[in-house]
Amino acid sequence: MRRLVALLLLTTPLVVPAQPALAQTTDQTTAHACPVRVDSAAFASEARLRTLAEQQEAFGPRPTGSAAHADYVDWLEDEMAAIPGIQLSSLPYDIDRWDNLGTGLTVGGTAVQVAAPVPFSSSTGAGGVSAPLVHLAAGTNITAANAAGKIVVRDLPWTNVPNLLFYPPTLGYSMYDPGLTINLLGSESMEAPAAADADLRAAAAAGAVGVIEVSQLPHNQIQGMYAPYEGLPYGVPGAYVGADQGKQIKDALAAGQPVQASLTVNAAWTPTTTRTLLATLPGGNAQKIVVESHTDGMSPVWDNGPLTMIEMARYLSSLPVECRPRTVQFAFVTGHLYQHLTGPNVREGGAGQLAALLDAEYDQGKVSSVVVLEHLGAKRYDAVARPNGLPGKQLVANPTLTELLLTPVSESTPLRELVKGHIQHWDVRRTAILKGLSAADLGTVPHHCSFGGEGTPYNQHLLPVISPIAAPKTLFSPQFGVKAIDLQVMRKASLAFTDVVLDLGPMAQSAVAGDVTAMRQQRASGTPGCA
Repeated sequence: MRRLVALLLLTTPLVVPAQPALAQTTDQTTAHACPVRVDSAAFASEARLRTLAEQQEAFGPRPTGSAAHADYVDWLEDEMAAIPGIQLSSLPYDIDRWDNLGTGLTVGGTAVQVAAPVPFSSSTGAGGVSAPLVHLAAGTNITAANAAGKIVVRDLPWTNVPNLLFYPPTLGYSMYDPGLTINLLGSESMEAPAAADADLRAAAAAGAVGVIEVSQLPHNQIQGMYAPYEGLPYGVPGAYVGADQGKQIKDALAAGQPVQASLTVNAAWTPTTTRTLLATLPGGNAQKIVVESHTDGMSPVWDNGPLTMIEMARYLSSLPVECRPRTVQFAFVTGHLYQHLTGPNVREGGAGQLAALLDAEYDQGKVSSVVVLEHLGAKRYDAVARPNGLPGKQLVANPTLTELLLTPVSESTPLRELVKGHIQHWDVRRTAILKGLSAADLGTVPHHCSFGGEGTPYNQHLLPVISPIAAPKTLFSPQFGVKAIDLQVMRKASLAFTDVVLDLGPMAQSAVAGDVTAMRQQRASGTPGCA
């Protein structure tokens, strides 16, 4: 996932107050009448979250604009419509959906299993294309001299991010790991199918006929893998194969003789409409807190944010309006798997579209903050050597750990302390509260341009943002279902961020915004934003 790769040298941290900043209210009567924290007994149980996740899984993989995606959004709409007080609307987008109609591969006349096409590949038609194979190792540029007229074989890289970056004084603001489970000298790593984007672009420019991306993981763990997801057509067909199939291809090439291959990626572009669903729960004031997650994805963990949002809305709607000083708008966003949602010139997805609308409303006092929820309770899977000398690695669920929950929060100490307090209260272990997920650049506003996922465009539009996201190794594959979620941890995180939203209601906007206010003024005076 390229969104977590660009981590460099960082600035010193802000001074951390000894105690969490508490939400303030000027109405003490209301404060005593309203809950100080979410009542756990009144919130969704683990069994309820499992039921929701199983229902989500039943829709199957949900590429943007697919029938499964549309059905899932309709189901979310029905769930939200059943909650008292919710007002529904939608933001529609016309797209050309990319449909996989079939894939195939033969090498030297022998069939080789294909795990998945590279999304948005050029279509070969049903007949496929034939050409000699060439293996270009990592670090070797794809050029006309080595790739023209050939099918390029490429090995997917793995990213490695040092754990120390998630601690102060680098990217980190605070770390909650009471069990001391994180190796400070270790790193977080995962396979990066996003690298196929650069490979296919380079191959097209070089005049290659196609690209085969070789994973280090076995076929049964990457079948149906979906990445990258730019939403723009590539000039060549591309496909993923597993570790065994990659060895089969490389063994054929090892003899040093030309090897002919035939690659089929039969695909079509279909005009359709997709939508972002908005579900608004009016509060005492029209100024809104926006809670967001995306609806397109491959599995229940990608993304389970909408499931938490259903239960957060259900809980908040049960409270008197006096306990909801601000309006809460739940945004179920499309276009995460179609980043160029509105055309080739802007990479934004549905989150970027919504962020631009909220940016325009912020100075009018219509928007308070944004809370983005992604991959809550994602189990940790370790990449280990395969048994019996088989090539590559396999993913094995860690019996006790979830993935590190990376939680960037905008430049507001009270906001960061608020999140810190609720993470600790609900014991959401292995949570890093961060200043951002990219190196600080003091010449831009904001200083940290990346928040690692859906939170990034809201941050770049200078909105106060809280953006928890995990990076599980299972993310891009539909082969890991509900079993890849630790429902107990998902529930704890859901309670913590519902508490965050509850406390954002009466919190002074100056405390919510922190340095975002000054940054918006700097932007208005000409300070550049993120490129």
